[in-house]
Amino acid sequence: MQVDYLDMLLVLLVSLFPLAALLRVSWAVAIAVSAVAMAAAIGSALLQGLTELAPGRWFSPNPASMVLALIVTFIGMLVLRFSRNYLAGELRQGLFLRRVLWMLGGVLLVVTTNHALLFLVGWVGISLALNSLLLFYPERPRAQLAAHKKFLLARTAESCLAVALLLLYLHHGSPWLDKLFSVDGAPSLPQQVAIVLIALAAIIKCAQLPVHGWLIQVVEAPTPVSALLHAGVINLGGYLLILAAPLLAASFTAQWLVLVVAGLTVLVATLAMCLQTSVKERLAWSTSAQMGLMLLECALGLHALALLHLAAHSCYKAHAFLAAADNMNKTLAQKLCGPPRWRYRLLPTLALTLALWWLGVSPAALAMLALTLLMVGPFGGVLIAGAYLAQKTLFQTMLPASFVPGWPETLWVWCMALLLLAGFVAQGNPRRVRLRHWLHAGLFLDHWSTRFTLAVWPAPIEQLALLSAAKRNKESWS
Repeated sequence: MQVDYLDMLLVLLVSLFPLAALLRVSWAVAIAVSAVAMAAAIGSALLQGLTELAPGRWFSPNPASMVLALIVTFIGMLVLRFSRNYLAGELRQGLFLRRVLWMLGGVLLVVTTNHALLFLVGWVGISLALNSLLLFYPERPRAQLAAHKKFLLARTAESCLAVALLLLYLHHGSPWLDKLFSVDGAPSLPQQVAIVLIALAAIIKCAQLPVHGWLIQVVEAPTPVSALLHAGVINLGGYLLILAAPLLAASFTAQWLVLVVAGLTVLVATLAMCLQTSVKERLAWSTSAQMGLMLLECALGLHALALLHLAAHSCYKAHAFLAAADNMNKTLAQKLCGPPRWRYRLLPTLALTLALWWLGVSPAALAMLALTLLMVGPFGGVLIAGAYLAQKTLFQTMLPASFVPGWPETLWVWCMALLLLAGFVAQGNPRRVRLRHWLHAGLFLDHWSTRFTLAVWPAPIEQLALLSAAKRNKESWS
C-alpha cells in the first residue's frame, strides 16, 4: 500500500501543471499548484530516501530523477511568482501562464518517467512550449530568428533521440529506460550507434558549439522565460547522459565526441563571456560554458559531480536572471570599490592548503578550497568548500559508482592541450581589436546556423521586420 502512495504522489506531481493549464487557472491558483507540486516532490523524495520503497515501473528509479523534480518545482514556483508582477498589465498574460505551465509539466514528465515513449513525448512537448514562449513578442525580428533557429535544431536533436531509443528498443525488446540504458558485456553495434546519437542530442540540447547561437539570441524573450530555460530546460542534456551513463561508459567514440565538443565549448564560451557588455548575453555565454563543463564531467564518469553541478547551476542561473538588474548594480559597486586584496589572503591560503595536503586531502579538493579561499576569504571559503564536499558525498551515495576511464594517458593529453590552448589565447593581448572582435562573437561559429535558418525560413522574419517598422512609424505619428 505504501508503494501505491508513492506512485500516487508521482502521478500527482506529473499531472498538476498540465491540469492547471487545461483549466486556465489564475496566477494565484497556479502559484498554489506549484507549491502543492513541490510538496509532492518532497514527499516522494522522502519516501524513497528514508525507506526502501521504489517507484512503480512507469517511474524512473534513478535518484537523479527526484533531485531534478525538486529543482523544477522550486524554480517553477519562483518564476510564477516573479511573472505575476513582471507581466502586470500585459493583455496576453493568461496565454503566457498556460504555456509556462505546459512547459513545467513536460519537464516533470521527462525527469520522472521510465518509459521511452513518454520520455520522448515530454522532450518534444518541452521544446514546442518553449518555442511558443520565445515568440511571445512575435513582432521582434531577432526573437523570430532565434525561435526559428531553435526550432530547427530541436527537431534535429529529437530525431537523434528518437532513432537512438528505437535502436535500443529493437535490441532489448523493452520500452523501459533503465533496461534500454543497461549494458551486458561489450556493447553491440546498435548500442554504439544509439549512444553516439544520444550524445549528439545532449550536445544540441545543451547549446554546445557550433550550435550555440540560439541560446545567445533568445535573450529577446521575457526574463521569466530566460530563467526557466537556463535554470531547467537546458540541463536536460546532462540529465540524459546521467541516465545513459552505462552506455556512455562503454562507448569510446561517444566519450570522445562529448570531450572534444564540450571542452572546446568551455574554452571559447568562457572567453566570449568575459567580453560581453549585455548582462543577459553574458549570462547566456556563461550557461553554454557551464553546460560544457557538466557534459565533460559526464564523459569522465563523474556523475555525482555532474548532478551537483546541475543542481547548483539551476539555482544560481534562476537567481541571476530574475535579479539581473540588481546583479548589475552590485557589479558596478564592486568596480567602484576596487578588486579584492589578494595579497592579504595568499599567505593564509597557502599555509592551510599545505597543511591539508600533508594530511592527505585529494588534490582536486585542495584546488577547489584554495580558489574559494582566495575569492571569498577564509571564513566563506571554508563554508563553501564544506558545503560542496558534503553535497558531493551525498550525491555519490545516491548514484551508482562512477566508471573509471581506461585511457588516462589520452585523457591527460586532451586536458593539457586545452590548458595550453587557453594559455596561448590568454597570452595574446586581449586589447587588440581584432582578437577581441573574434572572441566577442564566439569566433563567428554561429554564422553558418544563421545563414541556414535564413535560407530555410526567411519570409516570416522579413515580414515581421516590416511590421515592426510600420508599428514604430505609427506610434511616432500618434
